[in-house]
Amino acid sequence: MAIIIGEKDSSKLLPIAIMAYNEEKVIQKAVESVLDQRTPIGYSVKAVVVANGCVDRTEEIVKSLVRQHSNKVVLLSIKEKGKTRAINRAISYFDELSKNDLLIPYVIFLDADCEFKGEEALINFVNRFEQNSQLCAVGADCLPDVVFNTRKDMVAEIYRVTYELSKSVRINSISGGCYGIRSDILNRMDFPNFQLAEDMYVSSRLNGWFYRDRKIKIIFKTPSNLRGEISRRKRVEINTRRYHEYYSHLKRKGLRVSLFEKSLSDDYRWWGATDNHIIKVWFRLKGIKPKFFVMAYALITLWAKIKASRTLTKMKKNEDLDYWKVSR
Repeated sequence: MAIIIGEKDSSKLLPIAIMAYNEEKVIQKAVESVLDQRTPIGYSVKAVVVANGCVDRTEEIVKSLVRQHSNKVVLLSIKEKGKTRAINRAISYFDELSKNDLLIPYVIFLDADCEFKGEEALINFVNRFEQNSQLCAVGADCLPDVVFNTRKDMVAEIYRVTYELSKSVRINSISGGCYGIRSDILNRMDFPNFQLAEDMYVSSRLNGWFYRDRKIKIIFKTPSNLRGEISRRKRVEINTRRYHEYYSHLKRKGLRVSLFEKSLSDDYRWWGATDNHIIKVWFRLKGIKPKFFVMAYALITLWAKIKASRTLTKMKKNEDLDYWKVSR
């Protein structure tokens, strides 16, 4: 077990970057989750919140946390919406700190609606990186909050079943909910300044050079009703389409997406999304109830794809479909 040390004894910074767009309902818990973590030996820890285009109380809440924990919480504010814009602002902030001779070996990204489970997540991130110096990124295992409560609605049951499915498939993947990345690699990522599925972008850029560590767990907040889940899935679909457009755009220009010629081994390859493997595990499911909720999940995903296509088609007709528009 690692020993907690005081910040005055540390020589390196481990920043936890949280991108926040109108997250007044969840941002305090996310930051406090960082503050509750045990500190890896030789590091100090800071929660760096990037508020992008917020019009609610997100910034006010974070400012209050900064006043309470001035050496552990930082607020950066930008007017533009878009998660990748916020990520690029965080990267430029880390560059500024590095120029002042502050060593930042790794950066952890945490979604504003997520919390670390347990107190050892940051220690486990650092240990995983130091055990394998070739790893560029480490993904966390993302657990829906309904695993820990008694909600009985359809959305809750769908998330429970699909989470169990994901454990069976055991895909090596990076979730935008939480992942750690080496700073030198982060500076090579070249995130485009438009909204896209950034976790897919990171996974494709680092194909075969990252690892999903199931010992590092976070809890994410699930939508409270079916309408909210359809809206979330639609957002995911639009951002995923944007990612595929950008991927195709780069390939047409003859640019290679992956940063590396080959993967570390097959165990580290990115095998794609769980959706592509549901048929493989369908017959492993026992009972009608789990199969029903998997079918419901598939139908919701299909309906979200249709709604996303309609939205993108409408934007295109209005000559508003470009790489710079943010859809939320």
